[in-house]
Amino acid sequence: MDRIRVRLRVGITVIFLLIVVPLSVAMIGFIYSRNANLTRQTAEQSMELSARLVNSKVGAVLDGMAQAVDMAVAFGKSQQGELRRPELLRPMMEQLQQLPGVLSLYYGLHEDGAFFQILRPTATDPFTSPLGGTPPQGAKWVMRLVEGASGQWRETILYLAKWGKVVGIERAPTSYDPRERPWYRGTLRQDGITLSDVYQFSSTHQAGLTVSRRLTTADGARLAVFAADMTLSALSAFLREQKVGKSGKVFILDSQGRLIGHPDIDSILTLTPEGTVQVPDGAAAKDPVVAAAVEQWRVQKRYLVTFQPADADSPWIARFTPFANRFGSTWTIGVVVAEDDFTGPVKEASKLILLAGGLFLLVATVAILWASRLLVRPIEDLIDETESIRRLDLGKPVKVISPVLEIDSLASAISSMKTGLASFGTYVPKSLVHSIIQSGIGTKVGGERRPLTVMFTDLQGFTAATESMPPEQVLHWLSDYFDILSSAIHAHQGTIDKYIGDAVMALWNAPLDDDDHVANACRAMLACRDAARLAASDGVSLITRMGLHTGTAVVGNVGASDRMQYTALGAMVNLASRVESLNKQLGTQLLVTGDVARAVAGRFSLRPMGRVLTVGTSLPMDVYELLGEDLPRTTDSQLWTQAVDAVAESRWQDALRAFLEYAARHPGDKAVALYVNTLTADRDGTWDGVLRFDQK
Repeated sequence: MDRIRVRLRVGITVIFLLIVVPLSVAMIGFIYSRNANLTRQTAEQSMELSARLVNSKVGAVLDGMAQAVDMAVAFGKSQQGELRRPELLRPMMEQLQQLPGVLSLYYGLHEDGAFFQILRPTATDPFTSPLGGTPPQGAKWVMRLVEGASGQWRETILYLAKWGKVVGIERAPTSYDPRERPWYRGTLRQDGITLSDVYQFSSTHQAGLTVSRRLTTADGARLAVFAADMTLSALSAFLREQKVGKSGKVFILDSQGRLIGHPDIDSILTLTPEGTVQVPDGAAAKDPVVAAAVEQWRVQKRYLVTFQPADADSPWIARFTPFANRFGSTWTIGVVVAEDDFTGPVKEASKLILLAGGLFLLVATVAILWASRLLVRPIEDLIDETESIRRLDLGKPVKVISPVLEIDSLASAISSMKTGLASFGTYVPKSLVHSIIQSGIGTKVGGERRPLTVMFTDLQGFTAATESMPPEQVLHWLSDYFDILSSAIHAHQGTIDKYIGDAVMALWNAPLDDDDHVANACRAMLACRDAARLAASDGVSLITRMGLHTGTAVVGNVGASDRMQYTALGAMVNLASRVESLNKQLGTQLLVTGDVARAVAGRFSLRPMGRVLTVGTSLPMDVYELLGEDLPRTTDSQLWTQAVDAVAESRWQDALRAFLEYAARHPGDKAVALYVNTLTADRDGTWDGVLRFDQK
């Protein structure tokens, strides 16, 4: 199984992110959780505070109404004979001034239904009289009287700026009888304070609640009923003032679970065609949030519930607090608020924290990448240096500087190693070592049989040309010569096997595979010929003669365990060396065997030299002179080919005539002279067409 490998810079960054990101997420999550819990507690406390405030204020209003009624009953008891006098309303007016939120105080007589009322109109509870009138300018109080002393029942509406100052009056016959109203009938059935259900007031046509109490004589005879009104509009106005978050609202349910208090009065009341008032059940309220809260409260049976209204995007919280009044019934104060009103800022803060954290991580990641690059760049440079060493490119010094002590020490060690290898590399063909490394054959003694192309070179006249030169100059000149040949051979995928004096042995298809090794070797020969036209210090030109053969050989490491040489062994290697020596006999520069010629047929221009038998061999072979790559055929080349073909077919006279004709055109050609002399000496026609050489 392959090991997972990553770049150091990536690894450092990933490790940093794997450590920092989870810690950051955990920290942000912890902060958000703590803040969310705190804000939820704050929401619950705020809701509880609002419920207590409503409990206190609504209770205070209802208690004030009850106290006012009790006082009115006590006063009426002391003034039993004066109950038909409107002046009795003056102390009730003074009481009403002390009762904000209360609309009116009044009483009705049981004997005949006479009715006396003092009322305070407000912007929340405007007044429209049963006669259709409205308060004139300056009117702050309304006195309503229903009497029948003259034998005809009449209703009188007095508009007062203050007590005793009338600014408007209305009179009209009436059929109003307080004894038929809900507040009156409900009070007669019991003693003490009574709280009515929601109904429509006759004085203002508004819906509200009435606190009432009956007045009786000592023997229990009914005299009157005293009462105080509070409209649901006033209750809604008060509930609108209670702010809980941005969207929170406070509502009130009566003892039967009906919605009697809501910031929006339209969410409570429904007027029937008969003119009666209907109050909805809390779970059927027009307000979907209140309806959902009441429904979940009844299902979960807990004072604090969390729910999701149908059209809401986030959860809501509802708190229900019992409100026990002094009238024998228990109301419930409900507070609902969207959770986002409190947790929203926390979420926004968390988003900002996440954004800031993300920016921090981004900046930190960039900084880590930058810092890791500063750390890794010298390492990468050292890797490049080791790659250069692996390629045996040892010419440039190591220039790696790092503030990290370990990296700096490693750079110094690699520099020393490179210097040592550079010194040692002058004694070993670097191209061969490089090829062995690339091939992966290792340094064990042994070899393998494989197709191979081998070239030998020889520098014609080297000894004569250099015998008068100082040794130092010969060494320098020979080094330049080897550089030229090595470059040409390496450029065509060849490998230098060894230098033998002024000669070079080169291989193709070893140690690296080369599918076109014969053609590449031919190209290398041509390149060496063109590049090796050097002149000695005395101006004498030297010619490099080369021989090329292809076949199967054993190639590998030969030698002792402490000193080995990578080379090729076999008869074909020796044959390549002997082909090179034939250049001297035939007067050629580049010679290849028939095996080479057949491998590159049609791709290179070759001059057939016929069959030859070299010294040290027992079988003749075909040899060819390599002229170039795909040169056009000339008349001379055709003439030469005809002559060689005639020799192969034992047509000696035809061959002699063709060679003589060719010699006339090329009088200095050594090969044609050799053929002419051989054919001329063979007078009896016994020659077998093979050129034999008994010396190199």
